[in-house]
Order: sequence, then structure tokens, then C-alpha cells
Amino acid sequence: MFHATLDSTKTWKQIVDALATLLTEVNFVISETGISLCQLDSSKAAMIDLKLPAGVFQEYTCKGEHVVCLGVDELVRISKRMAGDDRLEFSLDEKTQRFEIRMIGQADRKFSLMLLTPPDEERKSKPMPYDVRAEMYANAFKQAVKDIGVVSGHIKIHADKESLTFTGEGGIGEAQVVLKIGDESPLYDLQMEKPATAMYSLSYLSEISKAMSSDSLVLQFATDKPIQMEFSVAEGGAIKFILAPRIERRR
Repeated sequence: MFHATLDSTKTWKQIVDALATLLTEVNFVISETGISLCQLDSSKAAMIDLKLPAGVFQEYTCKGEHVVCLGVDELVRISKRMAGDDRLEFSLDEKTQRFEIRMIGQADRKFSLMLLTPPDEERKSKPMPYDVRAEMYANAFKQAVKDIGVVSGHIKIHADKESLTFTGEGGIGEAQVVLKIGDESPLYDLQMEKPATAMYSLSYLSEISKAMSSDSLVLQFATDKPIQMEFSVAEGGAIKFILAPRIERRR
């Protein structure tokens, strides 16, 4: 048994848009404490980790644990039909194996989606060691990704005690963006165990940056290790994107 309500269609659309950047199917784990998801993309180069505690919703009731597998394209199409002032209701009909999304506004509309077959194994996120933790305004990260994308298909990120540097190079030249820690800087916190440098696919980071719906971003990485980008959803929810590095060939 599951039933929840959400007053903000904007929040739900942000969640669906974020999931659609990497996935074609979503496997929600719905429990008494909230909704979660942890999945790799089809190339296994990136992962998305979603946490929506029960407190994100205005009403939330769940008995037991349910794995709800749905197609992303269908969720995207339905979210586009939501009006800004609609109130959303979500429920699970275990008898018919349908996930229901109800929009209550000027009209009362309901979509019932067939459940897909969930994967055999449930994936769980594992804590990873990071040498660098940076907090910044999300827009600064988005602009850095766009700047490096002018000349390169990959972005190298380097962190030292005072700054975070984004660089890229390609056939037409090079680009560099430096964010220095300071009161007036969009980089407002920088902690590290030691300096770190790693390179990542710009195409992935470009799509991920578009999905960032909050004002702030927490970025964590280590030399030649995956990068984790976390931003908040509503009050208490969070989305993490984890992207594998591109290892340069050493000469």
C-alpha cells in the first residue's frame, strides 16, 4: 500500500528531468521512510542516486517496501501535462500492477502506468573516499562547463588549497576557468585532504548540469576517481550524480 501527495508540480518535474538525463527506466524503491533510487546509466559510466524522504511530501503513507519500475519517456510526457497549480497524488495499485499519478486542479486527471519488470538485483550506493569537497553556486559550475565546451569534449578539474580550476583543450585551442575561494566568489567553501586532478566527459557533465535545479552544488572528487555532484530537491531531498573519470594515457 502506498499513497502520497505533493503540492509542487515544479518539484516533481525537476526530479523527472534529472532522471531523464541518464536513464530510460527508473526503479523507485518505496518504503515507509520515503522514495529512493540508485541506478547506473546504460553505459555504466554514470550513476544517479535519489533520496526523497517522506517529509518532502505533504501526505505520505506506505506499508512495506515496493520496487516500482517505470519508463522514463512516459513520466516525462505526463509531467509535461501538469499545470503549475495542480496538486499531485501518487498511489500504487498492487492488484492491477499500476502506478497512478493524479493531477487535481481545474480538472481531475489520472494516469495509470503499467509497472515494468524490475531488475534482479537492487543497487545500493556505497560511500566513496574523496580528497576534495567544494561548495559553490550551481550556476558557476554550469558556466564553467559551457566555457570549456567551446574548445573541448573533456574537462579537467584541479583543486588546491585556494582554488578550483577547470581546463580543456582541443584542436582549436584551450580554455581555463578559475574559481578562487573567497567571500565574493561563487566558490564559498573548499575542503581537501590533498590536491586533486581528474578529467571527465564534457557531454555527460553538460547534461547533468542542465538537471541541476537548486542554487547550490556540492562537488566531491579525488585524483583520477569518480566525481560526485549533489544538489537538493525540495526540503530534505537530494540528487547525486556520480561520473567515472576519463583516465589519460601516461607517456
